[in-house]
Parts: sequence; structure tokens; C-alpha cells
Amino acid sequence: MKRTVKSSLVLSLLFMVGMFSSCMEESGFTILWEGHEVEFEEASRPNGTITRIFTKESDNQVDETTVRINLVGAHVDQPIELLIAADPESTAIPGVHYSLPSTTYTIAPNSSFIDVPISILTGNLGTDEDPNLILQILDAGDTKISANYKSVTIEIRLACPSDLAGTYNTVNVGTGGTVNYQVTITEIEPFTYRISDITGGVYSQVYGGEDNPAIFTELCGVISIVDQPDVVFGGDVFNGTGTVDANGVIRITWSNGSEDSGTTTMTRVP
Repeated sequence: MKRTVKSSLVLSLLFMVGMFSSCMEESGFTILWEGHEVEFEEASRPNGTITRIFTKESDNQVDETTVRINLVGAHVDQPIELLIAADPESTAIPGVHYSLPSTTYTIAPNSSFIDVPISILTGNLGTDEDPNLILQILDAGDTKISANYKSVTIEIRLACPSDLAGTYNTVNVGTGGTVNYQVTITEIEPFTYRISDITGGVYSQVYGGEDNPAIFTELCGVISIVDQPDVVFGGDVFNGTGTVDANGVIRITWSNGSEDSGTTTMTRVP
């Protein structure tokens, strides 16, 4: 029943898209954009936010990162002068959490982008701090500034050592009652992991479906899962939060935003 309902929704959406496309074709209307505008590349991510994670090793540590500003449209043979600045709503403090070498940058002629360097003053960061740096494009001369992607938020985060890769026995309490299962966690990059089944066996044991993998991040024992796709039944996305205790036991509370949710407790298999 679950698969039938979700499949019907997908078919309805495809029908609506098809009808819209047909109407566009019949009207003879064609969308062709020949302008130019500048935008932060990472601003297209959920909530216009990216996270930069650093591991502190000394009190005078400085790490370097960048954000990219793109020219959307065909190349031009003239330089594009940009003015950027930190939004006053930023919680990151200049000279304490970060520094910008400049506020003016140039997209070179016949080029598509410029990388803006940011120095992160990691040595000043505390584990209890969550500074956010919001950068804005203030001016681009005669070139239009994107209305939707003119600002980007950089979450500056301090991480603790993280080593969650392995196989885990799981107990999920939620949809379907209590479900016992086993999952594998694989490290993708530091502090970022893929779990073989975010449902803790619900899709497999309750619905007879496949496992639904998901990507999550872990920072100093706090787990975050954001907008991970439902690749088994489609249509929904998984979100969740979790913790890692001193014994390495993982607990994740998850939901697909529809009819399934649960709290999965994971114990590493020796």
C-alpha cells in the first residue's frame, strides 16, 4: 500500500509536468536568457548555507578556505569588479573567528568565476561556539547581482576526532514497533558518513523493500541528517538528529517527513 500511494503521487506530478510542457509548446513561448549576473555558487545549497569544519591543534592556528562567485552567462571581454562584505547579521566576528584579505575582487575577462579566500582563525575557536559568517555581493558594476544567490552563509565549526566507520547492530523503535537490524557506516570524508539504511531496517523488515542509505555529519558527538532522498519509495526526504555517547553508542532520531519515523540505537559490532 505504501508503494502504491507514493507511486500514484509521482505519476500525478509527471502528468502535471507533461501538461505544463505541452501548454508551453502550444503557445510558442520559448525561454531564452541572454543576460549576465553574478552569484555565490554555494548559495544554491539548502538554506544558502555551507559548513566548514576544522580540527584545532594549536591556539595560533589559521586555516584557509574559499567561496566561489560565478558569472552566469556568456564570457565577457571586460573585467567584472566585485564588492563583497560581511552581513551585520553574521555571528562570526572579524579578527576573532575569521579575516578577509580584501573586500574587492575581479572576475577576469573571458573567465567564469573568482574564488574568494577566507582565513579561519581556528586557534580562537571554542567547542561551544557556532559562528556563522554571512557574505554578500554588494556591487558588480554594470553586471546584475542574482536576487536569490547574492549571499551565502558559512558555518564555521570546530570538530573533535571522529571515527564512526564500522558495522552496527541496531534497534529501531517507531514505525513497525521494535525492529532489529544491522547497518554499515562508511566514512566519505572527515566528519561525513554514509549509513547503509537510515530507517534501521524499517523499509526492509516492515515493508519488504530495500535499504535506504543516507549521508550524515558528526561534530563532537552531535549528528545531523539533512534532506536525504527516499530512494526506495521516492517523494520523501529524511531528516534527523542524533548523538554519540562516550561508549560509542549512536542514537539517531529520524523521519521521512511522511508516515515513517523512529529512533535507532546502534552498537558497534566488535
